[in-house]
Amino acid sequence: MKNQFEHENACERVAARFHSRFLHEYVSSKLRSDPVYPEVYEQVCSSSAPLLDVGCGLGLLGFYLRERDFKNPILGLDRDLKKIRSAQKVAEQYPAVDLRAQDLRGALTEFSGNIAVLDVLHYLSFVDQEDLLARLAKWVAPGAVLVLRDCPRDGGVRYFVTLVVEKFAQLISWNVAAPLHFPSRENIAKNFPPNEFAHEVKSLWGRTPFNNYFFTFKRRSFATAAKPE
Repeated sequence: MKNQFEHENACERVAARFHSRFLHEYVSSKLRSDPVYPEVYEQVCSSSAPLLDVGCGLGLLGFYLRERDFKNPILGLDRDLKKIRSAQKVAEQYPAVDLRAQDLRGALTEFSGNIAVLDVLHYLSFVDQEDLLARLAKWVAPGAVLVLRDCPRDGGVRYFVTLVVEKFAQLISWNVAAPLHFPSRENIAKNFPPNEFAHEVKSLWGRTPFNNYFFTFKRRSFATAAKPE
């Protein structure tokens, strides 16, 4: 009950910082209906490491975490200039939240800490997905996590609903125009060796029709030897 109260208050406070009526309503609805925000909070709230938000969009994850008293530095990267500019105006109201325009296919500043990759991979080619995840895996600090949400390419009804909605969001220019390449679960997980990372995956549909799955890769404090084949 306490967590739900804190969640609702955080959603309301973040939405209030967006002065455009459209963005205010969108942010309020998005934060309240999407289960990914409290899920990420539970994964990182006890960590003392900074957070890298890859594909931060409007910066909602970082702002939500700040309102839930997550005090660690937050760096957000996204190639959507329109969203980043709106996010940067709000970020000025929060301490140690740095949001930057960045093409994820290019060189990234090295990082060490927790990492969030939410609804990003399917905008990249399969080659770029593997390259990005291989780089990010090296930046997860001991005891820290990389959390990832995406729609696995499994051919189910939810997958096709997600595909149609994504194409519509691109059609109305809400999301960036790029070919869509939804990853398989296996291609996501193979970048995180089990001797280095504890791995968990679960559905995170909430009240949506989307094929969202949530992956957690926690770096072991001390890597264990890989088992022989």
